[in-house]
Amino acid sequence: MSFFFGGSSTLKYNHTQVMALPGPNSEQNITLKNDGKYELYVRCQDANGNYNKGNFVFRYCVEKGPDTTPPIIVTTNLLNGMPVGYNQTSANLEVYINEPAECKWSHTDREYDEMEEKMECSSSIFEMNAQMLYKCTTTLTGIKNEQENLFYFRCKDQPTKPESDRITNAESYEFKLIGTRPLVIDKVGPNGTVKDSTENVKVTLTAETSAGYNEGQATCYYSTTGDEGSYIMFYSTNSHTHSQDLYLPEGDYEYYIKCIDLGGNSDVKTTYFEVESDSEPPVITRTFYEESYLKLITDEEAQCVYDTVNCNYPFDDGNKITSIDDTNHFMDWNTDTTLYIKCKDKYGNQPSPSECNIVVRAIKSYN
Repeated sequence: MSFFFGGSSTLKYNHTQVMALPGPNSEQNITLKNDGKYELYVRCQDANGNYNKGNFVFRYCVEKGPDTTPPIIVTTNLLNGMPVGYNQTSANLEVYINEPAECKWSHTDREYDEMEEKMECSSSIFEMNAQMLYKCTTTLTGIKNEQENLFYFRCKDQPTKPESDRITNAESYEFKLIGTRPLVIDKVGPNGTVKDSTENVKVTLTAETSAGYNEGQATCYYSTTGDEGSYIMFYSTNSHTHSQDLYLPEGDYEYYIKCIDLGGNSDVKTTYFEVESDSEPPVITRTFYEESYLKLITDEEAQCVYDTVNCNYPFDDGNKITSIDDTNHFMDWNTDTTLYIKCKDKYGNQPSPSECNIVVRAIKSYN
């Protein structure tokens, strides 16, 4: 069989074939005749190679009268209304029509004969694609930044017929391209040091974009080398904010972040950061008397608690010790009580259940 149904070889349940056939009185049309009846034969095959032995047959007919309709522009290779890159002044365009035709375009809506730009079009009935459409090509020029650029198309059918027999579009097909600004990556992260208690630390790459198309809506990618072909798309992207979680061992890292908007505008930024793994509990570096209080100093930000019996107590059951900045901790100076103190850092590191950071008992001072 000659063609894939619908022009696609993808495995799926639903299949659609659009048929765009020229008029039956075309000079080159050796198949279709006025008032004729025809058949289209179809077979399907699954992923295991099983196919129906008999043909499924579509039967259709051609109307008696001649072609009295103008050409129809069915689709284009560029989406109507899509953005183009900053400072891009031209764009190659393919227009697909339901029959062989001659087509023109203009920056303003006018009659076919008054349009300035002529397109290169398929003139033979046999030059159809898999969707049975006929292609016209051109280069659209005069595209301006930061505005809607409008183009108008009209076509005239049956290129081989006398002018008196040909039909022209009464209305233009309007096509739009959006001029844009440069895309900007405003911010990337992380920066500085990323720290946690696990062997492989969770690091979240982030980016924020603006300008470009749709106020910075873009898709972002990351790479450790910056080489083309090495970039991997962010998990959360296609917006103005973008993020990607990574799990990295200790070390120094450099990541390249590239973002691209729908118009093709792009920007690249680099982020540098250090990863540290902290699996040790905080250390109390000093304990001393200060202004009627017992003061404790830890080597990192921490929460501290105490018990008056022993070290074998859950951290959450301990009595909280007041902290000013999470490194300087204060409690009443009490010479009658022994304090069994535990401290836990923000990553959850703490002494084992039966151990303390320190055991303290205040003593009276004699001059």
